[in-house]
Amino acid sequence: MAQEYKKLATYIDHLYTLDYKEKPVDVITFLKDEYYLGKTTKKLSAIYPGWVPIIKEVATHDDRYVIIVTGSIGTGKTFVICGLLFPFFLYKISLLKDPWQFFAKAESGKFEVVFFNLTKSLSGCRGFSYMQTAIQASPWFIEHGGVIRGNQDKVMELPLFNWALASPYAKGFGFVGGNTILGILSEVDSQNESEGQKKRVLDAYNAAFRRFESRFVTNSTSLGRLFLDSSKQDELSFLEAYIEEHKHSNRVRVYDKAQWEIKPASDYCGEKFAIMVGDQYTSPRIIEESEREKCLKDGFKVIDVPIELKDDFEADLVGSLRDLAGIAVRGIRRYKLFGAERFIKECIDVNKEDPCPIIHETGLNDTEPWIKRIDLSKIRVDFSTPRFIHLDISFSGDAMSLASSCVAGWVEVDVQDDVGSFTRKPVAIIETDFVYTTRARANDRIDLSAMRRFVLDLRQAGLNIRKFTADLLLASEDTLQILKKAKIDASYFSVDKDVKAYFDFRNLVFEHRWVCHFRPKLFFELKNLEVNKDRNLVDHPDKVMDLEFLDNGGFREVVVEGSKDDSDAVCASVEQALLNASVPINKREVKDAIAGMREAAKPEGLPADWFISEKSKAGLPASVVTAEQEKLNNMKEAIKRFRNNR
Repeated sequence: MAQEYKKLATYIDHLYTLDYKEKPVDVITFLKDEYYLGKTTKKLSAIYPGWVPIIKEVATHDDRYVIIVTGSIGTGKTFVICGLLFPFFLYKISLLKDPWQFFAKAESGKFEVVFFNLTKSLSGCRGFSYMQTAIQASPWFIEHGGVIRGNQDKVMELPLFNWALASPYAKGFGFVGGNTILGILSEVDSQNESEGQKKRVLDAYNAAFRRFESRFVTNSTSLGRLFLDSSKQDELSFLEAYIEEHKHSNRVRVYDKAQWEIKPASDYCGEKFAIMVGDQYTSPRIIEESEREKCLKDGFKVIDVPIELKDDFEADLVGSLRDLAGIAVRGIRRYKLFGAERFIKECIDVNKEDPCPIIHETGLNDTEPWIKRIDLSKIRVDFSTPRFIHLDISFSGDAMSLASSCVAGWVEVDVQDDVGSFTRKPVAIIETDFVYTTRARANDRIDLSAMRRFVLDLRQAGLNIRKFTADLLLASEDTLQILKKAKIDASYFSVDKDVKAYFDFRNLVFEHRWVCHFRPKLFFELKNLEVNKDRNLVDHPDKVMDLEFLDNGGFREVVVEGSKDDSDAVCASVEQALLNASVPINKREVKDAIAGMREAAKPEGLPADWFISEKSKAGLPASVVTAEQEKLNNMKEAIKRFRNNR
């Protein structure tokens, strides 16, 4: 047996010597050995384990020369394709004794390595950057004809290959793809790009594919490869439609992996939770193990997810299915704004009391001022702090809600900028003071003049109302006019136009930067809010199954009408507080600036107030700006006392 194996190995080596200058190393050796790509991969340690078997398959199965890589984000798909596999195929083709004769073609210039995308230049293409970084760090490529040109964006050239960009935004777009031996379609499925431009790139890719098969495929195999890199979208994107059409071809291999299938198993403890994926009629949800069998019988897909990712799935179930599991729930129209109600609970301060009644039933003939129904002593943030009040208006039927919110404080967090670096920046903590909910009695209506009086009474009580907003422009126009005449900044604002305000509010909740007291109606509304993708807004369900707790300690399930009066008022007031929040002055910077002015050397021959411009002097009282040395010294002494007392 050993002799037969030796003969076979010798024969394989002989076959290699017919076509290659030397026998190519296998792909794992190529990636691990520092002579090849070991520096880039840190001897394989920089590659997620889940990619290793995929890389082996792609590198060795020449009959599957169209490779589609899709699924979750954050696993380095483009890096694996362009930074690892592209160099391997460049290496292997470079070792051919006569590359054009190998493909049974007359010599026709250089082979093309093409990047199909919507960038404006090769330097702006991530895939090209990954490839260049890898080959420029490889001793093998440097020794075998690599010439580096350029000063800032250095590019390595190889004798057999041209680098090409196939983008409608680049010159020569219509002439790319004649001798494409390696290519990748990526960075195309952006919502910011027009369908026309996307189609042009896909058409160019298809044209290159047809020429590739006619030139570089022999006996249904090829040393070249064409790749397609795509992440999942909520709706079937044009790339995903293309994948669906081609994935069953015997020349195509599709890799569709969840994040935890690629990353190291050591990242996860092994405990998992179950998710029913759902469909266009049924929203996905986290399920208990006891529900699994029924979900499967009902025809739903159930996946098991590492417990470490539960927070992500609870926060945004649909988005996490797409981005982490690589599963897009096709056709889903609605899904929960808050995947788990615990996020809302974590923002509720049990020490904060509700200043308002649960609901105030009213009518046109009521004379008691609404201000008497609110306990102002339970408003915690100082009344001088700017308030933002929003009115979710109604006359009868639905409840009408007024909510007041303000900036209760600031906290410093790490904020990432456009280039990926982090800086410490202050961000606001928003507290909702109160939610005042009114509803008309049967066959009666809400008195809007009483509501306006309530707002004015709040101001009279000392509340600093910086801005008042209301929805339903026509219905609230008179209210806005009256409050403007009363010197209150009043304007129209609605959270029903798009999802931005609610998504800002959701982010605030996830970051624990919203504070409120427990209010049953508000909590009920928030936990049941749904994102309606058809209408691009956040809405409430028509009917909601809820629990009613009984006096005997038990409970029963009841069906109640959905609503979002309180949540709309709160969300809008919070959004206005965020939009109008003024970052506090950095006292240390101010003190340092004052110290710098005091200690600055006065140029000879100039008055003591030389550092203050004439324009500034004209706008300041004489007690502050003076050329008299005595008054200036007094000001300096005042500054000194200020600094010492901080």
